Amino acid sequence: MTPTLHRADALRHASHACGRRSRRTLGTGALVYAVTLDLDRLASVFLVDYACALKLGTPVAIKSAMYQGAKHGILFRGSSALDSLAQADTFVFDKTGTLTSGLLEVTDVLSLDADWEAAHLLALVAVVKQARQQHLGHIEHEDVDFLVAHGITTHAEGRRVVIGSRHFLETHKHISFAAHENYITALEQSGKMLLYVALEQHPLGLIGLRDSLRPEAKTVLAQLRQSGARRLVLLTGDRQDKAEALARELEMDEVYAECPPEGKAAVVEQLRAHGAKVAFIGDGVNDAPALIAADVGIAMPRGADLARATADIVLLDEHLQTLLAARTLSVGTLRLIRNHFRISTGVNTAVIAGAAFGLLSPVWSALLHNGMTLGVLLNSMAGVSLKTSRLEAFQDKLETLRAAYQSGH
Repeated sequence: MTPTLHRADALRHASHACGRRSRRTLGTGALVYAVTLDLDRLASVFLVDYACALKLGTPVAIKSAMYQGAKHGILFRGSSALDSLAQADTFVFDKTGTLTSGLLEVTDVLSLDADWEAAHLLALVAVVKQARQQHLGHIEHEDVDFLVAHGITTHAEGRRVVIGSRHFLETHKHISFAAHENYITALEQSGKMLLYVALEQHPLGLIGLRDSLRPEAKTVLAQLRQSGARRLVLLTGDRQDKAEALARELEMDEVYAECPPEGKAAVVEQLRAHGAKVAFIGDGVNDAPALIAADVGIAMPRGADLARATADIVLLDEHLQTLLAARTLSVGTLRLIRNHFRISTGVNTAVIAGAAFGLLSPVWSALLHNGMTLGVLLNSMAGVSLKTSRLEAFQDKLETLRAAYQSGH
């Protein structure tokens, strides 16, 4: 599914402004001729057309920005994506895969059944990387039923196996883990994400997983705020205390914790209902409704196919800095378009005034008008520079931080 492309506000504004100003030119010309009966003055006025610079310069600036974005790992799906990102004042981050690396590491394997060793449990769950590291034999699964973003049901060795979130096992499959609350609490308080495993309607084990925060996350969020973002919002399925601790560390404004996958779009719609212009950043299959509901949806490069298909902007570079580059490019392009609007309006108005008072001949009127139009077009083609050397230097610094962070863990 490809999102519907809408015409950007900048293009609509340019079109409407041109229409109004063209009527102004015609009216001025008619008035000048009625007063002076001078055909030269009339020609000088009519040679000035506001539409040239505005209608040509605006789409060229937008196309230039989209081209610059592609060069720096940013795919804008239409001019409206660029426009919406520039106007966004609230950035909502789905934690996993955006603020964190999304590469989960197995930290704990806890069997809740005396007949099952931890190694056998890990082989059953088929956490492939960890199982290979421990040289465990793979247990064959039969057909697997998925409930997206919740869990799976399958059969192994002739018995029914359910794997997923606690909500999935307890609410959908009616398998209670209440008797093991002490283990669950201890793992969650140590910052682990849990994978729950049941065999034939009985709790079988817990798999502890850890996701690492991107080392550049705090810096990028601070720079986003400097770019004009008024609110930074964290959206996560984590427990309230853990989510609030992360939000404090990253200096975010709001946090929505213990949020089920199907509730993400509702959070985005709630923020929009209160007047926020929302940019949602996510990467999972369950993020697709929120990506569609936001004013502009942004998908990470390792995101699920559905997330990338429904997003307005797809980041092709794994660095979170690419998000900041997209914001810089969009804000800079709209600023460029506004500057062109002011310059072209001012110059053309001055030329019309000179022509009306007989100060400019038709030749000079044409030269000044067309020269200004060419200047706007050339500046639009140059577009907004992202200063590649600075981006590369920033990314080199991030690589150093990432290496130091990983060596410390």
